[in-house]
Amino acid sequence: MSEEDEMIYRGGITFDVPVPLSQLVPKMAQQLTYCPVVPLYADSPQGQALAGVRGADEENGWAPASVWRSILNMLETIARRHRRTLETEATFDSDQRGRGRLVVDDGGRFHDCQEDEQPERHRARACGCFPGLVDSPTLFAVEDVTQDERITVRPVPAGPFTDYLVVCDNHGEVACPPSEKEAVFRREAHIVEAHTEHPLPLERAGAAAALPSAVLDPLRAAAEELRLGRSYAAPLAIQHRDAARAHTRQAASKLRLLDDCEHTETLLRLVVELLAETR
Repeated sequence: MSEEDEMIYRGGITFDVPVPLSQLVPKMAQQLTYCPVVPLYADSPQGQALAGVRGADEENGWAPASVWRSILNMLETIARRHRRTLETEATFDSDQRGRGRLVVDDGGRFHDCQEDEQPERHRARACGCFPGLVDSPTLFAVEDVTQDERITVRPVPAGPFTDYLVVCDNHGEVACPPSEKEAVFRREAHIVEAHTEHPLPLERAGAAAALPSAVLDPLRAAAEELRLGRSYAAPLAIQHRDAARAHTRQAASKLRLLDDCEHTETLLRLVVELLAETR
């Protein structure tokens, strides 16, 4: 499903057992009221509960595919956290891809199934909905993994499958992709987006005058890569982050070759970290 598509879903998406509103993360249920869906409620021993959602009618139900993906991800998150099973009889229409039906796979994830596709392949994840399951040397590749104990990747049982939860001590659940490789990629993307400080501008640092050109040039190249990375979403910025780290390692290597004084080298290493390291 392309993020540029506009989609409309018709029909219901429900939990096998309604989830009490008192157990949901604050305002999570209210977020569904601002989307092109209608929340469905039911009574429970713990009070009013979220039973699921119903797709809005055709007049006001059209929304970008990214909005619908956010809604479906939210429902998947609720089901995972509260150990519920998702059920759906919803169908969808798209201005780019035609009609189809919504399918829940055996691990509790949603799939858009076209009219000419077999639902069973989606239920078994034998489809192409999750490119991360394809063993590609370039897809979700990360050259340099950051050491940061605050952001972890945890395996999560999902029926016959294993998903991977990316959890941040500061920001909670970040992502829950279906492969460990993608989970590592999403972890790095979160670090780039939420845990990377802006590098100090080299041209304004007086310490730059003390650096030989063999060290300063790769540092400037690293800074430029970091600046470029800010222009892209976190997943696309990873390649610039990795390039900046490579330039920084080159600068540190030049320091070892050009300077024999232990104290001066330590000082220059601190300058390298201040000007080009991303933490």
